[in-house]
Amino acid sequence: MKTKIFCLLMVGVLFAAQTPGALAQATQGSVHEWSAVQAIATDERVIVKHKDGKTTEGKMIEASENNLRLSRGSKVVDIPRDSVRQILVAKGKAAKSKWGLIGAGIGGAAGAGIGATQVSRDKDDSEIWVPVGLAFGAGAGAVAGLLFGASRRKRTLIYEAP
Repeated sequence: MKTKIFCLLMVGVLFAAQTPGALAQATQGSVHEWSAVQAIATDERVIVKHKDGKTTEGKMIEASENNLRLSRGSKVVDIPRDSVRQILVAKGKAAKSKWGLIGAGIGGAAGAGIGATQVSRDKDDSEIWVPVGLAFGAGAGAVAGLLFGASRRKRTLIYEAP
């Protein structure tokens, strides 16, 4: 009886492990079609990875059969289709404040913990180490959280060169 249950569990695990690969293969055909790039709406945030390794970010203006046109601030950038390796669309806003607060909390706790270890070592001014550690840790954690949060947007692969 235990062997049957074990075999059924193994079959279930193997099936679940193969499902994402099968789904990726099913959607892979549409990723190589330039018509998906032409269907991107105007003013969508687009990230273009070039074949030479460079990356260009901007807002979509238009995509013709052989060219992609983006706006980067006040400049218009034309990118030839044959130099494009990947095109991703970024959606949503960066959650900088959320990650900044999380980083400040974690950094503050770590700093206070480090400050608390100094209390037992130095008896003269031991009451200052916990608040100092809390302040420095919260500041460093907030900066790290802001940087991390600025990079957290949902990116969807729209096109990949064949």
